[in-house]
Amino acid sequence: MITEKFKERINYLKNNHLIIEALYEILDELKLKHSAFTGFTFREEIDPKSFLLTAEGEEKNGITIRVPRNILDFDLVLLSNVLMHEMMHVFQRSGENQVETREEREWQAYTEMIFHKRFPNVPTLTNFYLKQFGEKALTYYERMPDEMKIKYSSEKNELIQILQSIHEKENQKQNTETISWQDFEKIDIRVGTIVKADDFPKAKNPAYILEIDFGPLGIKKSSAQITSLYSKEELIGKQIISIVNFPKKQIANLMSECLVMGVYGNNSDVILLNPERKVENGSKIG
Repeated sequence: MITEKFKERINYLKNNHLIIEALYEILDELKLKHSAFTGFTFREEIDPKSFLLTAEGEEKNGITIRVPRNILDFDLVLLSNVLMHEMMHVFQRSGENQVETREEREWQAYTEMIFHKRFPNVPTLTNFYLKQFGEKALTYYERMPDEMKIKYSSEKNELIQILQSIHEKENQKQNTETISWQDFEKIDIRVGTIVKADDFPKAKNPAYILEIDFGPLGIKKSSAQITSLYSKEELIGKQIISIVNFPKKQIANLMSECLVMGVYGNNSDVILLNPERKVENGSKIG
């Protein structure tokens, strides 16, 4: 597990250009060391969209891991898992049970990034990376000879279930409810001009009470939480867009008669919607 205190420690080492020291602390914290591992060496820096580390050498002479100098620019959870991947290769080149084929080595290293069976202290990746590395593992599984596939078949099935669960969650997020044109026509969206803006001291959150002229529909009142970006003075005469056929809503001591529309910007500040050019008050949006 990576705590906030540990993140601060790694960030301190990074800011002081103590890259190798930071990597050793990650190995110690997550219990990733192996006796055949002899240290880190540097390779060229890499693009932020890629991530390349390599374990080099053999057990009798010692195995090193080559890392880019900008390695600490990457997310610490991702970095920890990629270090673990390379440390898996150190294990695979050491001891009596050395793994000979590349397909099996990569399968073991990539699935360890999913299951964390050998290194349980390494934090879990986000679904984005679980999917990316899980699919990479499956490509190496498909390259294995049939007898080796049998050896890892149950683990492969477990991995597929995890990936399917991630895909299902993504689909649920993407499948927003659709509406018909008739549904849209029920919403009465109009252009109006703000003719008055007052403070709303009784509102739960900072807001103004606006009076908006909608032409033939008359003047309607609304509460608007827009105090962070707009002064009362600059709102007067400003044309905005509102929904005018919602039921009236009691907000503190105000009966709001329309919903002023806007876009959430930075820090959830509301940016008012308005027509590109001046139009008649009460003009309908459609």
